[in-house]
Amino acid sequence: MDDKPVACTWKSEAECGDCHLKVSLGCRYSKRDFWFFTLNQVPVMTMALFSLVFIGVLAGMWWALILYVAAGIVFFGLGLETRVICSHCPYWTADSKKLNCWAYPNTPKFWRYRPGPMNWLEKATLIFFFCFLGFFPVLMILWGIWLVASASLATGALIIWGLAGTATATLLAVLQFFYILKFYYCSRCVNFACPFNRVSIEIRRAYLDKNPVMKEALKLP
Repeated sequence: MDDKPVACTWKSEAECGDCHLKVSLGCRYSKRDFWFFTLNQVPVMTMALFSLVFIGVLAGMWWALILYVAAGIVFFGLGLETRVICSHCPYWTADSKKLNCWAYPNTPKFWRYRPGPMNWLEKATLIFFFCFLGFFPVLMILWGIWLVASASLATGALIIWGLAGTATATLLAVLQFFYILKFYYCSRCVNFACPFNRVSIEIRRAYLDKNPVMKEALKLP
């Protein structure tokens, strides 16, 4: 591991004392946060995969499912997400070769710590993959509706109703995931470099006062 400052996130509970920030921020690992975050992904991933399998069976074309799974592997499995966003996070400063946070416990750390803000390419990559993984299955279902409608099948109306229901359920699952992410996690996250972070400026400043290296790198107004 390269030399780097260890954030106050990794101080012992005793050293934290009566710090009020642990109430406002998810600045310490929590099993509750981990399980809530993990279970929140189940509906959206289930519906996304179901949608793409539905399209594969309907049209006999499986490239959409393959592309979606490949994108997920590249972003999550091969460490692209940890490069563009996690390497900016105070959780990354732990003296360990693995990331241990509520979102990705025991994830290998391949990159050096970057306490500053994300650059434009990192932000663009994050937003692209979030949008693609969230909304691509819905777009493919809408394409399936057009495909069935243009084919004039005898069972077309029934299939269209099935596709419309699937598209609605998938979209609701996506919106539910992003809603919980925004209002429960992004509003408490200590990765202030992330463009989706919603922690108030007062709480950010209070946390950064305890972490001067991050404070200098982020240069809050």
